[in-house]
Amino acid sequence: MKLIFIDDEPIQHFIIQRMIETYLSYQPVTQYYFDATKVLEFLIKNKSNSDELPDMIFVDINMAIMSGSSFLHKYNKLRSGLARKIDVYIMSSSIDPMDLALAKKYDFVLDYIIKPLTKVTLKKILEPA
Repeated sequence: MKLIFIDDEPIQHFIIQRMIETYLSYQPVTQYYFDATKVLEFLIKNKSNSDELPDMIFVDINMAIMSGSSFLHKYNKLRSGLARKIDVYIMSSSIDPMDLALAKKYDFVLDYIIKPLTKVTLKKILEPA
């Protein structure tokens, strides 16, 4: 399984990395990005190569360079041209109703996860059934 985490806070990358190492029975291929524009560039570059594309993307809402909502809007335009379906999760500390509504706005967003990510949530999403 291939995962991409987009969050502009380095501590979040560290926490998620440690949780994956500690709580999962396998180690997915995981990429961490601080800038959502870099993920869009990566997806465009690899749009026809399903082996390079991730299975899941986790994106924070409130980021400095490109917000999670801007990423979702741009990803929505891009996703039909991708060689594979990618599950998207929003991960945010925000409980703003406008942010929560994003999970319902896009049919490709599977869930809105309130940070910090918990062991139970991590295992529910990533551990094979």
